[in-house]
Amino acid sequence: MKKTPITTVETNTRLAESLIEDHINNMHHAEKNFGGVLWENFESFSWCCEHSPVEGTIEISYLDLNNSSLKQISVPVETNFGVVCIKEKGRDYKVTWSYSLS
Repeated sequence: MKKTPITTVETNTRLAESLIEDHINNMHHAEKNFGGVLWENFESFSWCCEHSPVEGTIEISYLDLNNSSLKQISVPVETNFGVVCIKEKGRDYKVTWSYSLS
């Protein structure tokens, strides 16, 4: 099997955090709460989960061994991410962490 020396890999995808936060803050959803009853010394907080599609490309640069030139491949990417948002007391929901569903 012939090996191709990859020089760089660049991801051109973005999770639209501000759009997700606007969506969550302007919709009715089931809030979940932690704290209070479970841990008396901790502040309680509200949280919710959503999913978001992510689209973009992955750019792969490699060295073509036949003519010693740098080549590039653009691979389209489409996947879903889970997003967890937390709401502090008196504030809006903010994206706290996200994870790939693929």
